[in-house]
Amino acid sequence: MIIIMGVSGTGKTSLGKHLSQETGWPFYDADDFHTETNKKKMSSGLQLDDADRAPWLAELAEKISLWSKEGQAILACSALKERYRESLAAENSSITWVVLKGSFDRIKSRLENRENHFFNTELLQSQFDVLELPSYGIHLNIEETIPQLASSILNKIQPLSSATIGVIGMGVMGQGIALNCSENNISTAVYNRSVPGEEKIIESFLSRNKAFKNLSGFTELNAFVSSLEQPRKIWLMIKSGPAIDGLLEELTPLLSAGDIIVDGGNSHYPDTQRRAQELQKKKIDFVGCGVSGGEVGARNGASIMFGGSTDAYTQFRPILNKIAAKDKANVPCQSYMGKEGAGHFVKMVHNGIEYAEMQLLAETFAVLANQMSYPEIVAVFQEMNQGSEASYLLEITAEILQKKEGNRFLVDLILDQASSKGTGMWSSSAALALGSVNTMMSASVFARYLSSFKTERVALSARKPKAKKQVELDVKSIFEAYRFARIINHIQGFNLIENASQQYGWEYSPSEIARIWTQGCIIRSRLMEMLVQAFKTEKSLFNNTTILDLLKENEAGAASIIHHGVDQKIALDCYSSAYNYWIAMCSESLPANLIQAQRDFFGAHTYRRVDKPFEQTFHTQWQ
Repeated sequence: MIIIMGVSGTGKTSLGKHLSQETGWPFYDADDFHTETNKKKMSSGLQLDDADRAPWLAELAEKISLWSKEGQAILACSALKERYRESLAAENSSITWVVLKGSFDRIKSRLENRENHFFNTELLQSQFDVLELPSYGIHLNIEETIPQLASSILNKIQPLSSATIGVIGMGVMGQGIALNCSENNISTAVYNRSVPGEEKIIESFLSRNKAFKNLSGFTELNAFVSSLEQPRKIWLMIKSGPAIDGLLEELTPLLSAGDIIVDGGNSHYPDTQRRAQELQKKKIDFVGCGVSGGEVGARNGASIMFGGSTDAYTQFRPILNKIAAKDKANVPCQSYMGKEGAGHFVKMVHNGIEYAEMQLLAETFAVLANQMSYPEIVAVFQEMNQGSEASYLLEITAEILQKKEGNRFLVDLILDQASSKGTGMWSSSAALALGSVNTMMSASVFARYLSSFKTERVALSARKPKAKKQVELDVKSIFEAYRFARIINHIQGFNLIENASQQYGWEYSPSEIARIWTQGCIIRSRLMEMLVQAFKTEKSLFNNTTILDLLKENEAGAASIIHHGVDQKIALDCYSSAYNYWIAMCSESLPANLIQAQRDFFGAHTYRRVDKPFEQTFHTQWQ
């Protein structure tokens, strides 16, 4: 509880309102609690006596107790005499007194320029006469500006109340993380910049969440940093890209060696690597932390992929254990992925797998919609979701297809142009850079890009030859194709993580990654639960007999759905990518020998021979 005291005209109310805006704490003016009799007396130039003030002070003391129980608050109150302050503090031990001081002439000038206030300027001298300045509290000179006074107060009071973690960025995800921490008895400070359109975010957030007693809010970065216990633990939930670098420029000068910054957004892993290396020079740990689960996961338990130093992980692990989702054995769905950009890389691949999973469901829907009603499709998806293919995405897809607006299904009113935020494209570019294969992720990204050409698609659809006749595909083949393609998608995703781990020296435990993806995240599924066990015996799923048997058993369904797509002129990019990858991986010989001959023909790039040692290379004069 902050009480700003001083004679009338020192700017108590202006400072209190500014502090309220900076911190999000509610502001109260003691003058508002004077009786009408007191106000009339002061307006007429008569000084209040102790009898006049007694009920006013008693009411304020009661209010202070109430406000303190609800959280932090700010009060502007003259409190000129020590016994007045003793009365207000009798039942309230957490008061910080702020004493505003200034010359008589300066304050009188202010009062004479003040409009619509009941205080008579002639009473100013009487206030100076009875003023008893306390030896305690924060003493400030009113010659400073209001922002300067507020900064001085915050710099002095915040170290007295230290939060365990600070969350920057009060978007949906940031609010969810902050409330998740607070609900798990982790003292939490939150910060959001105060710019046009965002001035009330902190104030509104704290107002809506008064039940959380261990929350404090700030719009002044220095005060926010000062409120954190050391070494400081700061969780960023802001837009990736230049916004992160801009914030770090402002934030890092306020930090100390040993502090930890966690970027919980979807940043590109090379940016995370760069930031980690730059901040390590200042002995500040920068962590790239993947967080999956969306708004619900952030608030109630997410899947968390931590990438940074082992020391930073050790310090953050108790917090992660509390705010992460729990698997079926009640073990937190969080784990250490490796140094620097490992966490963001694994989250990026998670999203790449998610892209392909969503595209597979969209393609499956396209096939079924060509031969069934929506209620029938829902029944098929619900049946699939009861078996080995059960997943969160399958579950919500069945729900989506039941939603109506009036007499029409809502999905038919949604424009068929799919957006993306970059992680799918990053996964494809990472695979290209690492020489890894992620044809399904890439196909799903390009399918979204294709969907954006709506005008061209509409024009060309009138010229495209139609299917000769509508043919139905049996549901059993669809089930098999879906099962087959999903396994290939996960093989490609985990292989990409393994290749990156080898390249960058990261930790790689596919079983542990699969485990933390069994709850909280978007791609949680029964297949993922099976992979936890499969990876315990072999890192390569192609060496797992059970996985190989499933692929062989369901290959025919994958071939059938592709034939059906060609026959019915339904684009099935992801299914085709999955099938072609499998066929190529199972081919003893590929036509790459001809490509090598072509490369040597026009560019003298050389080639190896099947009948010579591998390390030998050859060149032929083709002409």
